[in-house]
Amino acid sequence: MRVTIVGAAGPTGLWLCREALRAGHTVTAVSRRPDPLPLDPHPELSVAQADALSGNGLDEAVATADAVLSTLGCAYTRHPVSIYSVGTRNIVEAMRRNPSARRLVAVSSGLTYPPPRGNWFADHLVFPLLRNVIGRTLYADMRAMEEYLQTVDDLDWTVMRPGRLIDADQVSDYRLDLDHPTQGITTRADLAAAMVAELGRDDHLRRAVSPTTNRRRTSR
Repeated sequence: MRVTIVGAAGPTGLWLCREALRAGHTVTAVSRRPDPLPLDPHPELSVAQADALSGNGLDEAVATADAVLSTLGCAYTRHPVSIYSVGTRNIVEAMRRNPSARRLVAVSSGLTYPPPRGNWFADHLVFPLLRNVIGRTLYADMRAMEEYLQTVDDLDWTVMRPGRLIDADQVSDYRLDLDHPTQGITTRADLAAAMVAELGRDDHLRRAVSPTTNRRRTSR
């Protein structure tokens, strides 16, 4: 497929570019900055500059795409966050102006909505602190993004809700569950592999899925 990756300059986006190329796709890597991306040259790789928050350049970035993979994100902040909801809305509008772009896979989080109960410490201290204090504005915007996507019925979208993202040097035999993660962590490699795999399946259309990694399989 011809795949446009938005947020390609981030650590997950870079993994995603490499994974999509390994899977045989033609990749347009999108960054909002003009800086060169740390990716090896590849005959099926091109780079485009676009800003998802303003929408500038997105039409050109998805002009020849069959699918868009979005790894938009930001760090925890006390300030209002809009990159997920506004950025995703702009991506959808750009896709609607391009008849060939029908598939969207976007990253959210396993903490966007209350996760299943685990241990007392996580349920009563860690997760409430992250969701309601440290990441309050971030998770609110992720929910706004997911609620917006629920209204999009003319595109085939899937939301990815990974666990806490960590680095690893290779893809593992990750677990994939519907809706909520069943394990606490997800390597960026596994998230990238799960997103690329969604391009070849249609059983998760207009749903949320959660890829997670077995701790014993991680390597920092």
